[in-house]
Amino acid sequence: MAAPKIVGCFNHPGKEAMGRCRQCSKPICKECGFVTPAGMYCSNECRDKHEDFMKRATDVDLSKRQKRSLRARLGSVFSLIVVLVVLFFGAVLLGWLVHIPYLSSFSITVRSFLGLM
Repeated sequence: MAAPKIVGCFNHPGKEAMGRCRQCSKPICKECGFVTPAGMYCSNECRDKHEDFMKRATDVDLSKRQKRSLRARLGSVFSLIVVLVVLFFGAVLLGWLVHIPYLSSFSITVRSFLGLM
């Protein structure tokens, strides 16, 4: 079995790399890299790029959630309207087919309003 290959630092090829930059994935040694709570970076530029990327990704995620919640609310309102319309016309049809005193007069009123009489 082959021995694991030791990766050298991008800036110091003779030194063993202790990790990779979180942004650009370059192998870096202890002298080159600096560790932050978000990870290890080879430069301030890479750290700033990664922070900008994470901020944009968070903003996109929030906007998707807001759109999803708006879409869900509109879907619920639309579903409620459809159910109410179906119930309304079901009551009219029931009053027309079966003689129920209140529904029959209601059905006659609705049908005359719609011009179906």
